[in-house]
Amino acid sequence: MLAEHLTPAPFLAERIYAKTERGRAEVARRALPLGARERSVLIMLDGHKHCAALGALVSMAALAPILDRLETLGLILAVGLPREAAAPMAAASMAAPAATRELPVRAALPHLAQARATMIRTAETYLGLLAADVVRQVTAASDEEQLLRALGHWHMAMQASKHGREVAHQHLDLIRSSLRAPGPSVPA
Repeated sequence: MLAEHLTPAPFLAERIYAKTERGRAEVARRALPLGARERSVLIMLDGHKHCAALGALVSMAALAPILDRLETLGLILAVGLPREAAAPMAAASMAAPAATRELPVRAALPHLAQARATMIRTAETYLGLLAADVVRQVTAASDEEQLLRALGHWHMAMQASKHGREVAHQHLDLIRSSLRAPGPSVPA
């Protein structure tokens, strides 16, 4: 996969993933054709460990495409953003009146959190230096309407990227399905 040839953003080491219900079922039943590394990473993701804790199992460069596949299959979901990516969201939240503040990523509506996490992860993986602006827009989005605007920016950047254009459509479909479904969205 292309992500193996790209240097992952430093944010990846600080990201936290958890298994979805489908991911927990996969660990128990072993129904999908996952590779040994993919299955090991899936088992180790517990919603508390940072990706850096997986360093003994797999390098950060090899981890990005594994996380990409597990998330695309609906087996995992990002539940914690790195400090650098979360800071703009926290600042925007504190500037808003208390009644309209966005909840942190862990407590946000699951469908918005999943869409946001996918947009950030793919931007960091495929956009290089252009990722910072996209991540800033995505994390600053305080509601679904603003996230849809950020999605437009994300899509244009992915289409303009040499490596991103090859996977943009697949991820766009996943993000759109996440936004359409209120509540946990797990692709089939």
